[in-house]
Amino acid sequence: MTTDIVLLTHNIQELRECVSNLRLSTVEPCNLIVVADENTPELTAWLQQNKNVRLLIGKKGQSVAAGYNLGAASSSSPLIVFMRDFMYVTDGWLARLSNCLLRHDRAAMVGPLSSGVSGAQNIPVSNGHGGNLNYLANGLASVHNEQSFQVTRLLGQFLMMRKSAFDQLKGFDERFEQEGYEDDDLCYRALLNGYELHVAKDCYVRYERQLTPNSKESLLYMNHLSSNRDKALEKWGFDLSAALYNWRQPITISLCMIVKNEEQVLERCLSSVMGIVDEIIIVDTGSNDRTKEIASQFTDHIHDFIWVNDFSAARNFAFQQATQEYILWLDADDILLEEDADKFRQLKNHLPSDTDAVSMIYNLAFDEHGNVTSSLRRNRLVKRTNNFKWIGVVHEYLEVYGNIHNAEISITHDRKHTQSSRNLHIYENKEAAGLPFSSRDLYYYANELLDHGLWERSLYQYERFLERGDGWVEDVISAYGKAGDCLHSLGRTLEAKAKVLQAFAHTLPRAENCCRLGYYHMEEANYEDAVYWYKTAAALVRPQNTQAILNHACWSWLPHLQLCVCYNKLGLNSLAHEHNELAAVYIPNDQRILSNRSYFQSLNLIAATPG
Repeated sequence: MTTDIVLLTHNIQELRECVSNLRLSTVEPCNLIVVADENTPELTAWLQQNKNVRLLIGKKGQSVAAGYNLGAASSSSPLIVFMRDFMYVTDGWLARLSNCLLRHDRAAMVGPLSSGVSGAQNIPVSNGHGGNLNYLANGLASVHNEQSFQVTRLLGQFLMMRKSAFDQLKGFDERFEQEGYEDDDLCYRALLNGYELHVAKDCYVRYERQLTPNSKESLLYMNHLSSNRDKALEKWGFDLSAALYNWRQPITISLCMIVKNEEQVLERCLSSVMGIVDEIIIVDTGSNDRTKEIASQFTDHIHDFIWVNDFSAARNFAFQQATQEYILWLDADDILLEEDADKFRQLKNHLPSDTDAVSMIYNLAFDEHGNVTSSLRRNRLVKRTNNFKWIGVVHEYLEVYGNIHNAEISITHDRKHTQSSRNLHIYENKEAAGLPFSSRDLYYYANELLDHGLWERSLYQYERFLERGDGWVEDVISAYGKAGDCLHSLGRTLEAKAKVLQAFAHTLPRAENCCRLGYYHMEEANYEDAVYWYKTAAALVRPQNTQAILNHACWSWLPHLQLCVCYNKLGLNSLAHEHNELAAVYIPNDQRILSNRSYFQSLNLIAATPG
């Protein structure tokens, strides 16, 4: 691979020495592009002796940014080195620097170690250059071969950059006069665009510029630096140097998934996280469709896992394959919508390093208008080194602890599969084998039976769960309500009401259970009592950051729409109309709202809409 070297010069003597040094220490293919701000007789004579050099003449007194951009515009190689004429290289420098850049796919630019410079690239070495320079460089290369470290700032007097990244970032900003801050500005834009910056620990170059304190050159340099600092502040609105110093490196993420026969949805899922995750781990538990073929378009990390009727075993195996800092888990029918993907990128760039886990909203169901009707929070992103484990053969959960961040990012569940009896059969087989059930197992076994309409069996498992008294409080509250539904389906409505009311002994009333009680009373045509429960539901404040599943309808429009019906049955149509309009705040285009509104217009309770 050929590299273009853009060499910015203002002094013919320094140019001669710099180019001589380059030729002695560079054996890899390269093109030399020299950029000067004026064409002098000495420069013309030098060029006659160096016909393989491309000379570009810019404007008199041009800035570093303008000179570098001029040279880059003439470059056609995939890699560009930008350097000043007071920099001296060492044997093997080009190979080491390019190897560093190519090792890091997300790196926009890399720089060497140097001496007499500011920041992370500086190493203390005495001044002077000569034979001992290569001795030092070879020693560093031997100790730190192919080693590098990530930084947030690289010095512009010597750096290598991908031409593609340079073009995407639109080069150096020429608002910065002479020199100073054009490199910081470029680095900051690179970071904002998701690029990395690296320093090659096995590459050393010498900084030979000497600025005598209080000299004319030194004072001029400081004036330019001060002026450009003000320009950076005007551009960004903050101290750019401080922003680079305080920049948090984006975390790295392994996506871990377990899949089986997911050819309908897998590509959609994986496409939605491209540019967010750094590694994809797919664990296949026995697909016989195109699942693995589709997965191979996104990753080489595809593993087979013999299914043992244990979701936690499969998920823990997937987690063991991860190599990045954090692990994200998704199911194949989960996706990140674009708005949430943007939020995730921001989270990735700014997540504090002491975060142990990140919970995200899980949107489970939607109405015909796309509004979320059911959601909960789940711990989605966890620090790999904490070795968090999955627990439970079915309806497994990730046991986490420590510093947990609640992110306003939603994972959208868009199920394409039909209802399966797989989970129910796992529980039934476990029961038949006489294996012990945890309280959580009993709760989810009861849920599976409920979903399949097996009311008596479901009620029995809910009772077993509640009798233990050691379940998670949110599961307990839910279990009383669902046990009530079982009793109601069995025609035992009085018992159903009593069962739901028991949930209130554990916490303040929840809208879901208030709506249940209201519905039971409506079915009995007891509209006055139904009004009580629906009004109670409508007055409740939706919990924030809860891990419990929320039925959004119960916390928004449903109580009002049911109050509309109840008040109409009671002959209180003004109140019925009022609650129909309150429901319309949440679901304005719902056909029930529109039909009710037409009905109230026919009663002359509201004016007809102009035609």
